Amino acid sequence: MNLSRRNFMQAALLGGAALSGGAALSAVATHQRRPLPLSPLPHAADLAGLAPSSAALKSQSLALGRYFPSLLDPDAEGGPFICNTLSSDNSIADYIRQGEPGNSVFLRQVESRATIPWTPVFLRGNNQLLQLPSSVTRQIDCSDLLVMNESSARYPVFGNKARKYEFLLPNLKWSGSKRLGTVGAVSSNHALQFALANRLADLTGDGQPLNCALDLVLFEVPGATTDMARLGILRGLVEQVAIAKNNIELVGEASQEYARNWLHPDTDSLVPPGGSNDLSVLGHMNAIAELAQFLSAAQAWSAPPDVIFVAMGSGSTVLGLLLGVHLMGWKTKVVGVADQDKSYLTRWVVNRQPSLPFVEGNVAKLARSTVEWLQQIRFPGISPDVLRVMQGEIFVPDSTSWQPGYGLVEATDVAWANELEEAGLSLDPVFTLKAWRSLLTMSKAGALKNKKVLFWNTYNSFDYMPPLLSSLG
Repeated sequence: MNLSRRNFMQAALLGGAALSGGAALSAVATHQRRPLPLSPLPHAADLAGLAPSSAALKSQSLALGRYFPSLLDPDAEGGPFICNTLSSDNSIADYIRQGEPGNSVFLRQVESRATIPWTPVFLRGNNQLLQLPSSVTRQIDCSDLLVMNESSARYPVFGNKARKYEFLLPNLKWSGSKRLGTVGAVSSNHALQFALANRLADLTGDGQPLNCALDLVLFEVPGATTDMARLGILRGLVEQVAIAKNNIELVGEASQEYARNWLHPDTDSLVPPGGSNDLSVLGHMNAIAELAQFLSAAQAWSAPPDVIFVAMGSGSTVLGLLLGVHLMGWKTKVVGVADQDKSYLTRWVVNRQPSLPFVEGNVAKLARSTVEWLQQIRFPGISPDVLRVMQGEIFVPDSTSWQPGYGLVEATDVAWANELEEAGLSLDPVFTLKAWRSLLTMSKAGALKNKKVLFWNTYNSFDYMPPLLSSLG
């Protein structure tokens, strides 16, 4: 059954919460626009110290290219060419864009090989592979435990979100985007990191970030106090911030359509909730290739992990890991831990799969569109039955550990968070602490016995406030 846009909006208004910024946006604003007063945009130089140097970033390479060399070979036949924009002198004018801005491929001529721009925006290193102390690991019944730690004390745009932006930002630039909009909760990590990446990430090697005009539509979370310092930072980074009150819940495309009513009329590109789309899934496909290199360099394990635990929100992270495991030919199980669930009606409106938990269904929906896209561009290593393989052999969804509620934790969770903080691992109550709970639950059930376990920490614990408040005055 196909819904008209009006009927879709009406159905969406009846139930569920919008998925945005990797998190659910409960409900939506009053019907009048309420933009905040604009603050002057600071000069890019004010933020320069918060990004790696262009010279350092030029040393980064796409790990997938080691396993699939054709991806980096401009003269190869078939499959896409992934172009590092920091080392390429290709003119954007030489290409024809195919697809929506931020989710496009670029062709030299119609029906020619697809080109995908990629820009490294953060520094990788073996120090991301973390060994927890025995005081922690001896409480978990597995053969060994490592952490892939996508967190930085030095850089605010790092790891989980940055992997998405390495594909999204140059794609928007090559698409000629001039004014962007995106949606998130007031506390959205995506809203803050994307606003920073837009201003910081050098996309050419000559110090040229995207630096588009950017508007944010931020939803207040019922019962939560708005962090005014964080809001002040966002106001200093973007053109406009609109705050939406929460009265009626929205879902999926309906939340984005609503956001358009709050954005500048010249907005030409809407960045997807959480930065998740077909293109950005490539970020964590590449992350699995990096993990393989890190494990080899550290001589940590002689074989891939048996199980990976990762938080599951807007979808592209867990899907990228699933596809990466498939590409590498590993037998690894990926446990995706949902951050929430929604009503039967919401599941139907957003995912057309009301029997599946909300986040699990959202990942399945993204998987179908992403696999279709990858097959269209003839991405190497994608088997014809990849959806069946992922669903039946790799993906282990956990749609219960998010309880007792979105962002809510129990005393035992807090105790673990404190112990892990002392061990050098910072987790957040919305996503990663729930994934840790899932790991503990499976350990107590004996499901991890004699298995090599990898915990994928997607939380960047960088302390944004002091450096950004100082930079923005």
